Amino acid sequence: MNSDFDSYITRYSAELTRLCISLCGRKADAEDLFQETWHKAIKYYSKYDKSMQFDKWLFSICVNTYKNILKSAYNRKSYDFVTEEEKTEFINSIPDISEDNKQDYFELHEAVENLPKKQKLVLVMYYFKDYTVKEISEILKLPEGTVKSRLHSAKSTIKRRLENEE
Repeated sequence: MNSDFDSYITRYSAELTRLCISLCGRKADAEDLFQETWHKAIKYYSKYDKSMQFDKWLFSICVNTYKNILKSAYNRKSYDFVTEEEKTEFINSIPDISEDNKQDYFELHEAVENLPKKQKLVLVMYYFKDYTVKEISEILKLPEGTVKSRLHSAKSTIKRRLENEE
């Protein structure tokens, strides 16, 4: 397992980090989710079905861990940046974003962060992780129609919010 797992960690850590940040918004929460995801992946590796793509298995662990965190009473608050500096640091860490586009990105990030959690989760997986509706349906164990509905609702909500800001 060690050599397999070392290669998985090397290959998927960056993608997992991006997913965690997209889900949590706050760097500290994303780091916790990242660590917990790898912890569970190592713990349950013996149950991993090698016919399944490792990244799909890993990201489903991440998503399910995130959903479990949301269920706890302590974490029912919104995931906002603690300080403006933390928010700026996050935006500046995104590659290929020009100075001109940073304000647009701040507004989009704010709109995504304020989505209901179920819509946010589906939107992040679809647009930031490039999962198909079918893959999201399998990972979240939801009907495809529910995934499509949540995606549509999320896009409509973001569109309304961004249009109201103009």
